Amino acid sequence: MTTAPALKRYINHKATMTISLCSAFFPLLVATLVLSTVHASSREEQLNSANDTTFRASVPQVRSLARAKPTRMPTTKPTNPNIGKPTSHPTSKPTLHPTSMPTVTPATNTLTQQIICGYQGWFAYKGDGAPINRWKHWFDDPASSEPIAGNLHVDMFPVTDEYDQADLGISHLLMTDGTNATFFSNVKPRVVLKHFEWMAQYGISGVFHMRFMEGLSTNANNREWKTMVLRNVRNAAEATGRLFAVSYNIAGNSIDDSVLNELKVDWMRLVDEERITQSNRYIRHGGLPVLRIFGIGFKTVNVANIGALAELIDWFQKSAESKYRVFLIGGVPSRWRDRVNDAREEPEWKGIYDALDGIHPWHVGRWSTTASFETYYSNIISLDASYCASKGVLYMPTMFPGFSWHNMNKDSPINSIPRLGGNFMWAQAYRYVADKKISTIWMAQFDEVDEGTAIFKVASRQSDVPVDGKWLTLDADGQSLPSDWYLSLCGEAQKMLAKKIKLTSKIPIKPNLFA
Repeated sequence: MTTAPALKRYINHKATMTISLCSAFFPLLVATLVLSTVHASSREEQLNSANDTTFRASVPQVRSLARAKPTRMPTTKPTNPNIGKPTSHPTSKPTLHPTSMPTVTPATNTLTQQIICGYQGWFAYKGDGAPINRWKHWFDDPASSEPIAGNLHVDMFPVTDEYDQADLGISHLLMTDGTNATFFSNVKPRVVLKHFEWMAQYGISGVFHMRFMEGLSTNANNREWKTMVLRNVRNAAEATGRLFAVSYNIAGNSIDDSVLNELKVDWMRLVDEERITQSNRYIRHGGLPVLRIFGIGFKTVNVANIGALAELIDWFQKSAESKYRVFLIGGVPSRWRDRVNDAREEPEWKGIYDALDGIHPWHVGRWSTTASFETYYSNIISLDASYCASKGVLYMPTMFPGFSWHNMNKDSPINSIPRLGGNFMWAQAYRYVADKKISTIWMAQFDEVDEGTAIFKVASRQSDVPVDGKWLTLDADGQSLPSDWYLSLCGEAQKMLAKKIKLTSKIPIKPNLFA
């Protein structure tokens, strides 16, 4: 499976369940709603006490936005004569709130004993309020792209019934009941807040939010769109007690060595203008804010000036003003240590890797079965972890639930790396937690539906997806699973890493199909 041409290209390139309540539970539901209303103010006070007292001016808006109940999408067939055509959306400014979320303990601010998710946050639709004003990532990228099945860019369909209707974009795709399929945008504060509420609910500590450098310095609209999402991430993390950090990506066809200076300028802007590291929810390790840069040392990445990279690493660690200094993690090739396959071969790269504070190899697609993972762990990951331990460098391996990118690469089959009902992911969690040299894990990814690695709420069955297009659902491997199954698994893996449950090679929970 890993030898399929499309998956090889990937390896080289990237160096809900509907709730059904019976009448017997109706009185309990009513009582719960009444109690929720009575104690709403106390819940907010408890949540606010866990947050930084030096919030940005926009944080009160986030808190108030959370007080509005989300509007459910209609389940009956609309009478709109333009059915099947996107329509405009009202510009709503409701009050943001953590929606009836129980009080949770804020995640401990460290990388030790943490599973941190990658968070793309790159989804948009035309008319969502973002300055780019276009569909992004749900459908093919050209500005003229229409939201139709032929332009699909994702393999998994998000469960949208917990988002507010005003935050959803309407596509040409039709659901089984004749309604238009809808998609969210990360520029909407309530959408990102919902994602962080899920993290808090399932015990997931937080995220590295991707900040792609391609077009960032040359396109003001692109930069502002990405910064709007970053603000949403910060505010949502503060509102829910989760963690967040910035992860730059220096891969891209139009990028060259000049991106290194552009990255430095952008980081100074985030520190000075956005005051991003002043948040008490920004991830810190070793007393410093954490920053990850993905794309270091890959054969397929154009950034290859070792001297310039060494200078940038030194700047972040030593020569910059103290407010700009960071605990620097390199997003590196899977074979970084022996400099083969996806890694550049020059011996000078060893000095770059040794200079970093942390190493995060990109492992998605490097194994396709639990058996091949065991071999890869023994031959590569375990030795990588030992090497980093000998150098005093943090080692953060990648854990991923499966893989599918058929709609991006039609030659690649749907469900090219099966999830096996969660067993594929849990095998990785078990090995990583059992390894005493590993205390931090990258979960790939929270919201990556493009490549089928998402762990957030996605469609469980084919009856839950649009009738148009080809989709991967959670029942693909013959098991009925709830839409939140992989959120639950990630939360359980976090408990196991933090020694709150026993180390086990077997998934410790069962799917709750009635939750």
